[in-house]
Amino acid sequence: MGSTTRSYASLPSEASQDSIKPFEIHIPDQKLEDFKTLLRLSPLAPPCYENQEAQASQGLGVTHAWLTNAKETWLNKFSWRTQEAHLNSFPQFTASIKDDDGTPMTVHFAALFSKKKDAVPIVRLHGWPCTFAEYLPVLSLLKEKYAESDLPYHFILPSLPGWPLSSAPPLDRDWKYADTARIIHKLMLNLGFGDGGYISHGGDIGAAVARTLAVTYDECKAVHLSFCHMPPPDDADALEASLSETEKKGVQRAEEFKWTGDAYGRMHGTRTSTIGHVLSSSPLALLAWIGEKYLEWADPKHAIDLDEILTEVSLYWFTEAAGTSLYTYREDYKWGVHQKGYLHNAPWLHISKPFGYSYFPEELAAIPKAWAQKTGNMVWFKAHDEGGHYPALETPGLLVQDVEEFVSSVWK
Repeated sequence: MGSTTRSYASLPSEASQDSIKPFEIHIPDQKLEDFKTLLRLSPLAPPCYENQEAQASQGLGVTHAWLTNAKETWLNKFSWRTQEAHLNSFPQFTASIKDDDGTPMTVHFAALFSKKKDAVPIVRLHGWPCTFAEYLPVLSLLKEKYAESDLPYHFILPSLPGWPLSSAPPLDRDWKYADTARIIHKLMLNLGFGDGGYISHGGDIGAAVARTLAVTYDECKAVHLSFCHMPPPDDADALEASLSETEKKGVQRAEEFKWTGDAYGRMHGTRTSTIGHVLSSSPLALLAWIGEKYLEWADPKHAIDLDEILTEVSLYWFTEAAGTSLYTYREDYKWGVHQKGYLHNAPWLHISKPFGYSYFPEELAAIPKAWAQKTGNMVWFKAHDEGGHYPALETPGLLVQDVEEFVSSVWK
């Protein structure tokens, strides 16, 4: 059966019990041993001008000192089994889903299920380089605040297709945001949320999937985003006077990111196969590539803990997802960059349903309220004075408050 006796793990009565199974992560001992051997034998680049701590402020990437320490920690101090046990302390499942053409897919998800009959279903969607684990601090706060019997929400954290623990996209056809949204929608229907509907909620790539759900499926009743990356609207100059100083700095940071920060994305999108091979060949290469983003995209006041970074990178490595999780960047850089307003202000992604937006000032593309309002029916907004690209890790308490306020304002 799909339900278990664990707290917050009882599937809704309308869920497809046969297609959803309890799940726990367990990486085989041999895979752990092979990983340690590869990591131990992986050399670092020799010291050079660009990788010295003195040049860190130039934004040239991870330093020799940081990667040396991270490798030593990962090899000799970090305990995967401890982290694995923590991940497994949250209810997890797999759902067997058939795509429209009959292709079988397995979708992994963590969840907190409520026993309240009127609990609001919320599907939270992650991005890259994150996994479902990014949001577990939020689930921890919800567990502390609510008993299973009075939790106001069903919180679903899927692993997107191609990401750790879910099936990769098929080999014989292209795969885009809309395809991932379709699979996530089928998951929510399998969980029994077709009649009453659900809310989508996401950041980074997950924000694009959440938006796609809202504009595509009637059952998705509202959407809350913490990320709304878009080019300046046509009337950006006219709107500038209405922006706060914080928002103006956010716009400038987004412009700088376009020139100095998104080379990784262009590589993902235009040489997807090559970078997939590179990141799959060495755990140290994967750590450098992903670690850089955790170091640079967080609010400096809320630096991401090294153990958290190592847990996320380990999930990618052990599940061989480094190459299969890059597909959205092809849509972005091979096609999307040529489309007006892409991504969040694209005409075909305008949200007519209730739309909420949380603004975090140190986001890598902190889009101002006046811009984001143009992308949909914004009925709720909150600007914070702290937080970056990873609010679930950096400021989970603020994110819980935002989600609760938004849901109470749109779900009657």
